[in-house]
Amino acid sequence: MSDDLSRHLKDFLQSYLRQQRDFSPHTIKSYRDAFKLLLRYALSRRPGLKKAAIRDLDAKTILSFLQNLEDSQLGRGNNIRTRNQRLAAIHAFFKYLSLHVPSVEPQARRILAIPFKKTTSKPADSLTHKELEVLLAQPQASGADGFRDLTILVFLYNSGARAQEVADLRLSSFNFANNTVKIIGKGKNERLLPLQLSTIKLLKLYKEKYRRQSAGEHFFINQRNGRFTRFGIRTIVKKYLQLAGRVCPTLAAKRLSTHSLRHTCASHMRDSDVEFNLIRGWLGHKSLETTTSIYTHVDLSPQRRIYEKFGPPNYVVSAVESICREPQGQGFDWLDDL
Repeated sequence: MSDDLSRHLKDFLQSYLRQQRDFSPHTIKSYRDAFKLLLRYALSRRPGLKKAAIRDLDAKTILSFLQNLEDSQLGRGNNIRTRNQRLAAIHAFFKYLSLHVPSVEPQARRILAIPFKKTTSKPADSLTHKELEVLLAQPQASGADGFRDLTILVFLYNSGARAQEVADLRLSSFNFANNTVKIIGKGKNERLLPLQLSTIKLLKLYKEKYRRQSAGEHFFINQRNGRFTRFGIRTIVKKYLQLAGRVCPTLAAKRLSTHSLRHTCASHMRDSDVEFNLIRGWLGHKSLETTTSIYTHVDLSPQRRIYEKFGPPNYVVSAVESICREPQGQGFDWLDDL
């Protein structure tokens, strides 16, 4: 039982982090994804091994896994920050094991000695208004998936939301009567944002005409009629950034990602002299206290006036309205297999 990796990993992710440490769902998902990658890598190193045990995750394997994460040729090409995030998840698990499985303590001590790499904080690249226009011109809005992708891109820019926050959006997240959206961010904090009318129009058209039927309540639905993960959202953004880069040299020269749309939102606000603390509240930064009680009575007038300054892309709706008038033809289970 002491070497039962599946059992201990389930307890760590589902009980310890959630109930005893009160970690946010976003952090738990990040830790889960780190172990998905680690176990996949560990099994790939031992072709005859079908089920990993705790003893298979020794310090040598962990070090090799971390190196593979950064390897742009043979591995995933992750940056140092991502590598450190994966290591933080591994450290947390082996600290947990050292308390609950004393026999693992020597192995845990060697793994906990693996250091984090130093990294410098570099602001994400943002897009100019012209570059944003090029990006939003890439989806083929005449089809259901293209219209959905365009809506995702516009929403990411308009709201400054993170990929996970967009993936977590539900039908009930939107109040179309008041043109607002409730976003649940890190630390289970909620923030209520007003949306620009052009964005609301895209969201309503997607919901009414293009959204696939699904038993779930999540707003954006993928090709398998299921909810998106943050990786799915990132894949969509990466696809259109690459397409836009082919026709816009300045875009091709930048290092861009899904987070770049969040940074673009903040940059355009800042360039329009929007007060800094309002930007922090808008983005749901950790340093700003955001609670449900605050948003219940908040006056959204200052936020609404932001749009008069930096103007989200109204041209997107005008470009697709003629198309829209045309009739259209259109968890944790993986642990059980450890």
